Amino acid sequence: MKFQVTEFKTAHEAIEHAVATDGIAVRLNGQNLVVSETDIDRLMDDGVGFAYLDDRNGTIVTIPVNP
Repeated sequence: MKFQVTEFKTAHEAIEHAVATDGIAVRLNGQNLVVSETDIDRLMDDGVGFAYLDDRNGTIVTIPVNP
C-alpha cells in the first residue's frame, strides 16, 4: 500500500505539523508520521495497525487502532 506521509524524528514534531497542516499524526511501524484523512481511512479499511498521536497537556499519548 502506498500513501503520502511526512516523517518526523519525534512524536511532538509530528503532532505540531499535523495541527498546522490539518493532517493526522500517527505512529506506524515505529515511525512518527503525518498522513491525510483519506490515508487514515485506507489504513483502517485494510486492517493496518497504527496509533494516533496526541499531546495531552504536554504528555504524548498513543491511541491504538487495529492492534
